Amino acid sequence: MNRIRRVLSLAALATGILSAPLAQASNLSDATIYAIFDQANMADIASGRLAWAKSRNPEVRRLAKMVITDHTAVQQMGRDIAKQMNALGTPPAGDASWSQMAQTLERLDKLEGAEFDAAYLRHEIGFHAAVINAIDTVLLPAIEDARFKGLVRKVLPGFQHHLNETRAVAEKLGVTQIH
Repeated sequence: MNRIRRVLSLAALATGILSAPLAQASNLSDATIYAIFDQANMADIASGRLAWAKSRNPEVRRLAKMVITDHTAVQQMGRDIAKQMNALGTPPAGDASWSQMAQTLERLDKLEGAEFDAAYLRHEIGFHAAVINAIDTVLLPAIEDARFKGLVRKVLPGFQHHLNETRAVAEKLGVTQIH
């Protein structure tokens, strides 16, 4: 029962990373959306690095390396555009996403072996599903800068690819999925 609670808690945190900022969607500026975008990339890089360091499963490590590589590149592209926009990322008021992500990483870090791999994969599935939903329904429609909007449109299929790859690895390892 504790294990199930822990897994559900990780999934809730993964999707919660974006829920607070999106509750204030009516007043999202490009600078705020950029901050959310940058934080989402940083969060996935951090969880990927943890998976790369902890996992001994070649499929999970391959996935983690892909996540780290892709999100590092996307984060840099976003930062380049933010510089052109002269936009300093401004997280929404009351944003607790970093606190939530720190808690998620702390919980993941306490796990070992197949239990870690399963929790990481579930986290990635929940996280990418939440990011894709946020981009499609709130962030992309609210972006005003054409360059930034173009970048987000360009990388959205990459987020979907990560979700599909993570689901495939989870299925291959027999990890039951929450999303």
